[in-house]
Amino acid sequence: MWLRIVLLVLLSMGGWAWAKAPQLNVIDGAPSVYTVKKGDTLWDISGHFLENPWLWPELWKVNDYIKNPHLIYPGDKIYLVWVDGKPQLQLKRTMKLSPTVKVVRAPVTTLRSSLLLPYLNQDKLVTPAALDRLPRVLGSSEAKGYMSAGDTLWVDQALTAGETWWVYRPDVTFEREVAEGEMPKVLAMKEVARAKVVSNNGEKSRLELEMFLREVKQNDVLLPAPLPAERLAMSFSPSRPEPTLSAKVLGLLGGGMKYMATNDVVVMDIGHLDSAAAGNVFTVYPEDVEVIERGGEYTYEIPSYIRDDEKVSLEAMPIGEVMVIRAYEHFSLAVVTKATAPLPAGAKALPPVYE
Repeated sequence: MWLRIVLLVLLSMGGWAWAKAPQLNVIDGAPSVYTVKKGDTLWDISGHFLENPWLWPELWKVNDYIKNPHLIYPGDKIYLVWVDGKPQLQLKRTMKLSPTVKVVRAPVTTLRSSLLLPYLNQDKLVTPAALDRLPRVLGSSEAKGYMSAGDTLWVDQALTAGETWWVYRPDVTFEREVAEGEMPKVLAMKEVARAKVVSNNGEKSRLELEMFLREVKQNDVLLPAPLPAERLAMSFSPSRPEPTLSAKVLGLLGGGMKYMATNDVVVMDIGHLDSAAAGNVFTVYPEDVEVIERGGEYTYEIPSYIRDDEKVSLEAMPIGEVMVIRAYEHFSLAVVTKATAPLPAGAKALPPVYE
């Protein structure tokens, strides 16, 4: 159940509500003990106990019970306890194995690795300037307009033989205004294929396509093969962003859809230069609805000549949550962790505020 969020309070109280500690509301019927299953995430587990699972760092805070919530494994038992009137979780780990059995277990992560990995180990957003510096497909020796698996292609830079590179195609362009006349842009990159460098002559390289999702074309660009999952920091904690930070959900990373839903990855118009960071959680709202009084009755139909002071704004109610998973300079990628209604492009994203 959502906590009621009042936008006007945030604006009029200058961050006082931000300083107010969030309440860890345990859901009705929360289990006293939960056994961690394969495929669980910290978000999933906390959802068995809390109305707002993103507050799990408060529930799993480092204490004598759980030293590190990122080192919880399938089969572990989690107990709900109360300390000084506040809920916390206690871990009990048991493992019974015969001497000949060896089990390798992976710790649970914040969100599903399969959901985060493609966006953490690959550059999905590229600036126009960075795009111009990337190796670009010249074509094939057979003058093919479309190249597929087994074909040999040439790129316009000298690359190291034996390396694997991934082929991308610019897809959707996103932009925002950071100052008057300053409109940074990024391009969302769509994976096309994977290729291995065969040789180079000091100016250009010959590659052989090993796998493709769609046919490669001239002017597609290359990026180095992503890091393996074990070398990435897959477990980061949800956090509340700075109280003055606000953003817009610009749209779906892959474009093509007017509305977004749970587990979709979206582009937001804030970046690390705005103090956005991986783990920041935002509450999402649609645009405010406006009405006017006409002939003693209210109507949504507002002629263009109506002044702003003649309009009545109806406060928007929350329709979802997003969590930043990767921050670039002026933009971020975020995953929709909760959507109670379709999230439209242009939706507002604000720090959570508690009553």
